[in-house]
Amino acid sequence: MSLIKTNGLTTLLVFISIIFIFTLTLIFSFFENIEGLSNQQKIEYINQALTTLAIIIGGLALIINAYYTSRLSFGENQSLFTKLFCGTLAWENNIVAGINNTQKTLEEIVPERFSKAIEQLGNEKIETRFAAIYALERIAKDSHKDHWTIMEILAAFIRENAPVQKYEDESQDSSKLPTDIQTALTVIGRRDSHKDPVNQKLDLRNTDLSNADLTEANLSRAILVGANLQWVNFTKANLSEADLSITDLCGSIFYEANLQKANLPEANLQGVVLRKANLSKAILYDANLEGAILCDAKLEEAILCGANLEGAILCDASLEGVNFEDSNLQDANLIGSNLQNAKLAGADLEGALLSTANLENANFHEANLSRANFSGCENLELQQIEQAIGDRTTILPENFKIPKQWK
Repeated sequence: MSLIKTNGLTTLLVFISIIFIFTLTLIFSFFENIEGLSNQQKIEYINQALTTLAIIIGGLALIINAYYTSRLSFGENQSLFTKLFCGTLAWENNIVAGINNTQKTLEEIVPERFSKAIEQLGNEKIETRFAAIYALERIAKDSHKDHWTIMEILAAFIRENAPVQKYEDESQDSSKLPTDIQTALTVIGRRDSHKDPVNQKLDLRNTDLSNADLTEANLSRAILVGANLQWVNFTKANLSEADLSITDLCGSIFYEANLQKANLPEANLQGVVLRKANLSKAILYDANLEGAILCDAKLEEAILCGANLEGAILCDASLEGVNFEDSNLQDANLIGSNLQNAKLAGADLEGALLSTANLENANFHEANLSRANFSGCENLELQQIEQAIGDRTTILPENFKIPKQWK
């Protein structure tokens, strides 16, 4: 192949040389036969013709050289490209093989890791249990099929090691939550809930989780019936549809927490902070919310029948359609709240502050309005007041007269 290329190039160069000599001869003959030109002029014209011819021949030579050079380079590059392509294919095959081997290795290793972590979870040393919980979390992330099993194991671990206890001395109930229990709660709270099976719920009933930190924890639909949740930090936690029946939540913080449709009947919520919390459609009948802080909270259509809200602060809260029937709202602060279509039949509003509140279509049938303050309230009709029970201590809007049936 190389010999053919060399012979072809030599022949082409000889051909160009013959053309050059032939053209040169023609130029000399042409200018020699022209009459009327001096020898000096003939020499100048011949020089110009030779220069032009030299440029043409030189350019042609460069083109031919570039052509053959590119042919050679293409051959070399093609060889290099072939090598690189083959190497890339081999590398990709190795990667695929590596991934397959890794998957096989994970399938073989996960059961071993799982068994070891479960064994360590029952260890006497808290440090070992602590490490075992994090090992289970890693397995839950690596193995989709083991995710929910691990969450149930951690929940069972909490139920077994942190059951509700009755203390004769209330001061004993302020101890710090054990590290391993807190760690298990943290892992459960930050799990990937998209992996949770449909209709499955975390079971943490009758557990003592007092003083736990559950900030931003995801406990949606969790079962916490009868749990001790005193002084727990639930800031921005998700407790939507959770079952918190008969739980003790005294002193807990629910700032911006999601309790939408949560079930809290008979729960103890004394002194809790529910500022900006979402309690819409939550069930809180017979719950104790004495002194609770619910500023800017959302309680649309929540059920608080028979609940104790004495001294509770509900200023600027959204209470549209809420059911306060037969509830205790003595000395409650409802300034600026929205009570449109609220049901307050039979409620005790003695000493309650309702200044600037929106009371459009609120039902006060047989509600106790003694010492209640309605000054500056909005959208209140006289007929609403006439259905209630009040006296001369009730502060009504300026354009209202005390109903005749009041004492």
